Amino acid sequence: MKKVLFLLLTASILFSCSGGEKKGNDSACAASCEKHDVNPVCTINGCYSSAPDGTVLYMTSVDDIVAPLDSAVVKGGRFTFLHSDSTVAVRYISSQQVIDGGYVVLEPGTVNVDFTGDVFSSGTLANEELCRFMGERVKIVNLRQLCEPASLDMFGVDVAMRDSLNDVLVIANDIFDAYAIKEIKENIGTPLGAFYLVQSVGVVSSAKLLPLFDSVPLEYRDKLYDVMKKRVEGNIVEAAMVDKYLDVMAKSLEATAVGKKFQNFELNNVKGGTVLLSDEVFSNKYTLVLFWASWDSGSREMLQAVTAYYGKYKDNGLQVVGVSLDGSVSDCKALVDELGIGWVQLCNPSGGSAEVAAAYGITGLPAAVLVNNRGTIIARMTTVSEVAKKFEELF
Repeated sequence: MKKVLFLLLTASILFSCSGGEKKGNDSACAASCEKHDVNPVCTINGCYSSAPDGTVLYMTSVDDIVAPLDSAVVKGGRFTFLHSDSTVAVRYISSQQVIDGGYVVLEPGTVNVDFTGDVFSSGTLANEELCRFMGERVKIVNLRQLCEPASLDMFGVDVAMRDSLNDVLVIANDIFDAYAIKEIKENIGTPLGAFYLVQSVGVVSSAKLLPLFDSVPLEYRDKLYDVMKKRVEGNIVEAAMVDKYLDVMAKSLEATAVGKKFQNFELNNVKGGTVLLSDEVFSNKYTLVLFWASWDSGSREMLQAVTAYYGKYKDNGLQVVGVSLDGSVSDCKALVDELGIGWVQLCNPSGGSAEVAAAYGITGLPAAVLVNNRGTIIARMTTVSEVAKKFEELF
């Protein structure tokens, strides 16, 4: 039992060291960097007190850390990156000489970066959330490494104690999985959410992560698929799961492409009863099947636009059938009531909505599929401008 307690104590020490990649006593110096005459959208004030003057630091994308996008020179232990672009993005900063880098979120405001402190980046909410997530991730990774056979052999842990420690590891894994899934869902429509998802690959089970990929913006999805396949290729079970998922999604997209017949389904109406899609398709000139969720940042704009178009064209034969991917009917209904949505709105959190989205190859939200009264899919759209253009053509 003493050995188990010793291991747990060791794990707690590792946990306490996980908030940043380097330690030091001068983390506050990042906030006192030199001022500049320019007024950029994002200013990164950095501290790297142990780096010699003239050390070049590079900023790169997270998926290619050897291809610099920007650079800064350390002088007097300090450096500065200035950005005029307001686009939010996750970047990696390092000297590319030693493993001394860290992640930072570029967003409007002033960001403090410290290579020697407990927290690598701070100053904005997104950066503080990023550091917290990476800290929790390091904790579980460290604990897993501690529980590897080589580590247990080094400590001389016997079989009974290994079983006890394995129970602790299972609990810790479940706690991190729940935390990671929560953070991913809350940030799913942002670069931060996509980054969290990438960082969770290989740490959280693919079975839990794959369903979330459908809600990641299209601009990040191909990279996420590539990262996932690379990170799990050594695990036969995980790799097979990823390959099967990607194959199913590809077939669904092909089956519901423009020119193909619609996939029929029946789901619960938030106002009561059930709705069979074929009833709507064959009784209206055009039926727009709109996939959305209240937690998706782009869905609100799409819902508002479609509400306006529905009011304008419903007398000309337009019907809208919404399919909400919310985790609860109450969340779905709250936004429906707020926006005064009058069309058919469906939501089956416990089963049904997600399956319908998968059948239609939905790989991002919002997404719309337009069907004519002969049951043929005539358009697939993901933006308000695409929907507007199509309606102008038809009506």
